[in-house]
Amino acid sequence: MGDMLADGAGWLTEQLEQNVSTPAIYRRDTSSVAVDLTRGRSEYQAFDDMGNLVTEVTDATFICDRAKLNLNGTIVNPVAGDRIEIKDGRRTLTYEVMPHGNLGSFKNDAHSKMVRIHTKLVIEQ
Repeated sequence: MGDMLADGAGWLTEQLEQNVSTPAIYRRDTSSVAVDLTRGRSEYQAFDDMGNLVTEVTDATFICDRAKLNLNGTIVNPVAGDRIEIKDGRRTLTYEVMPHGNLGSFKNDAHSKMVRIHTKLVIEQ
């Protein structure tokens, strides 16, 4: 009998990609790959200008099938500085991968089927 949780994670990854994703281009230096991303939200903690610990929410988080982050034949983890380009009507939105507060630039799920990528909108053309 297979691993039911891993099978379920795989099924969920497929459902997100088929039903609620947006086509995008993931870029690192001169390499790029077409991926389908699902927009997410993340909460993280950071210190404000007064030194107080505050909880912030970002909607510049994307979830994708980890196996699709394949650059030049290698499945990669997101790295700060990578870029994601999304067409939004006539505009192109460019997000840069970066850590948010106490979160890194990405987080894999427990079965490494999906990856949550933390970004910031840097260019809107």
